[in-house]
Amino acid sequence: MRVRDGYLVIGHFRRAPIRIHWSMPLGAFVLCGFSFAPGAWLGFLILVLVHELGHALLAGAVGGHVFSIDVHAAGGSCDWTGDVTMKQRAIVAWGGVLAQLAVLLTAPLWSSLLPSGGFGGDLASTLTRTNLALIALNLIPTPPFDGAEAWRLFRR
Repeated sequence: MRVRDGYLVIGHFRRAPIRIHWSMPLGAFVLCGFSFAPGAWLGFLILVLVHELGHALLAGAVGGHVFSIDVHAAGGSCDWTGDVTMKQRAIVAWGGVLAQLAVLLTAPLWSSLLPSGGFGGDLASTLTRTNLALIALNLIPTPPFDGAEAWRLFRR
């Protein structure tokens, strides 16, 4: 692992670096109401990372090339390019929310495996309640949210 421009490279997705910015814990701290909640912080990291990996997966599926996947205080980004149609771009926009829905569908499993209080409870709560809120937020049909592109899939 190496640090560059404030990002720590934690892995790769099809050669694209997966990077976490030093500000990510600060964003998680703010999201958690300035409270010490490491389980919720980890949940936030998981949700943003899964969301961006969802975009990366569908970007590759439509013939795009992913340059990087970044997680930072304000959320994340999947930097990609490709000669794609507006409909394909909308499909990629749905990737993040669909990946989050996959996490949400496994919520009963998470809840049964994790302790009900403390770290485990905070993690389970973030993977369910916070996840639902972030899904709704991401589907707002205006930039910079994914909904600005995603809802175009259903237009003529």
